[in-house]
Amino acid sequence: MIGAIKQQARDLFAELDRVDWPSKEKVLTSTWTVVFVSVFVGVFLWSVDWVFSKGFAYFFLKTR
Repeated sequence: MIGAIKQQARDLFAELDRVDWPSKEKVLTSTWTVVFVSVFVGVFLWSVDWVFSKGFAYFFLKTR
């Protein structure tokens, strides 16, 4: 049982050595891209929601 756990740990570390880890600059660039796109999509969805809510409020209040 202990031998199997040790072998599993060796296999894990061997696999981690083969991983092509990204550079710090690549990670930071990707992070800022995700932040920028998230903020842009959030502002876009907020503005569309605001326009629709004002439009529907105008339409339904005007039809009374």
